[in-house]
Amino acid sequence: MRKVRNWLVSEAGIAADGATRILARYTDFQGWYFEKQLAAGFSDEDIKDYGTSELLAAMMEWKDAGQPILPG
Repeated sequence: MRKVRNWLVSEAGIAADGATRILARYTDFQGWYFEKQLAAGFSDEDIKDYGTSELLAAMMEWKDAGQPILPG
């Protein structure tokens, strides 16, 4: 994760949080998304097979909602 974070920072020329914080936030997102999808009737396998555009839309929804730990 650290190498990916460092590469993105060098390529984009921006400041970013540390790799540990980024990974922790992604873990929070995954938990939120998994619970949200289960509540919507998706199976574990369905959730693991989501498409990139759906995942990115969910990430934006999570971010806009204030990065909650559980679905609201």
